Amino acid sequence: MASKALIAKKPREQGGSAASRAFDFQMHASMARILDAYQNGEGFVAYFDFFDDLIFLTGDGDDAAICFYQMKSRASSAWTPTRLASRPAKGDLPKSIVGKIYHNLHEFGVLVRKAAIISNQHLQAKYLDGSKTGPDDGEILLSALSADDHGVLVAAIEADFPGDIDPRHSEVLVYERIALDMQSFRQTLLGMVTEFANAIGPEYAVSAQPLYQALLSEISRCTGTVASSAKTLADLKKQKGLAASDVGALVEQMKRRGRTPTEWWPTVETELIADGWKTIPLRRLSLSCLEYWRARERGDAIALDLHRALAELLTEHPSLMDDTIIGTMVAYKIAGSISDPVGEPYTGQAALLVETMESLG
Repeated sequence: MASKALIAKKPREQGGSAASRAFDFQMHASMARILDAYQNGEGFVAYFDFFDDLIFLTGDGDDAAICFYQMKSRASSAWTPTRLASRPAKGDLPKSIVGKIYHNLHEFGVLVRKAAIISNQHLQAKYLDGSKTGPDDGEILLSALSADDHGVLVAAIEADFPGDIDPRHSEVLVYERIALDMQSFRQTLLGMVTEFANAIGPEYAVSAQPLYQALLSEISRCTGTVASSAKTLADLKKQKGLAASDVGALVEQMKRRGRTPTEWWPTVETELIADGWKTIPLRRLSLSCLEYWRARERGDAIALDLHRALAELLTEHPSLMDDTIIGTMVAYKIAGSISDPVGEPYTGQAALLVETMESLG
C-alpha cells in the first residue's frame, strides 16, 4: 500500500534534483570541450567556475587570449533571442543571459577571443538572409542573426550596461548547441571518452571508464574549489585549472594501466606449465587475475586497498625481483604475508601477480 502511494502521488519539491542535474551537465559539457581541444592539439589551461562556467586560456604575452563558456541546460524547447534577452525585475546587473556572457568582454576587452553560450537545446531564430537556424548549425555568431533577432539581444546588453558597449560583441559573442541530452549526457560522455581512448589504441578502450572518472574527478575538484587564496597564476591553476599537459598525464596513466592480464598471461602460463602446473589451477589463476584487475579498474575499495599495499611492498623490496615469475612470487609472498581478501572472486596471489607483471612494464 505504502509503495503504491509513492508511485501514485507527485512530490512537492524536486528542485534539488534539477539543480544537481544542471551542475552535472555543466561539468560534462566542460569535459566534452576539453576532449575536443586536446584531440585538436590545442595548448590551453581550462578554469572551472571562475568568471564563468568554463574559460580557456591560450597563449602567452601578446598572444594570450581567453574563451569564455556559459553552460545553459534546458529540459525542453529551444532557446530564442527573447529568452536569452529576458531580464528579471529584481537582481543585480547584468540580468539577462546574453548580458552575462557579454560581461566577460566588458571586463577583459581585447583578451576575449570568444564568449559563448552553450546549451543542449538549439537556438530558434533567423539569419540575415531570412533562413531559420537549426539544431545542427553548430556555432552561431549572434551578429549573423536577423536585424530583429540581433536587435533584441543588443537591447538587453545595452540595458544591462548603460552607455556605449564594446563593438567587438559582433565578433566574439556566439551561441552553440552541443549534442548532449539531459537524460543521457553521462552515457554520451563515456562514449566519447571510449572513442578517444580507442583512437589512441584499441587496447586502451578497456580503460575508458577509469579515464572518464579521473577527468570528472578533476573537473569536480576544480569547480568546487574557491580561489580566494590564489596570489599567482600558478596558485590559481593548482586550485581551479586543468591544462592540456594535465590531460596528457591522465592519458599516460591510462596507457600504463590499459593492458589487461590476458595480454601478458601467455608468458606467465608458459613458465607455470614448465613448473608442473595443471590445466585447472592455471585456469583458476588466470580468471582470478582478471577479476582482480577488473575490480581495481572500476575502483572497488578492497581491490584498491590491496593495490596500495602491494605497490608499497614492491617499492620497499625491489631486490626480491627474481629471474623467474615463480621465484618472484614466492619471495614477495613471504616478505609481505599476503592473504586472500574475504568474499572476493580473486586471491592475494593473483593480485600480486598482476601488480608484479605491471611493475615490469
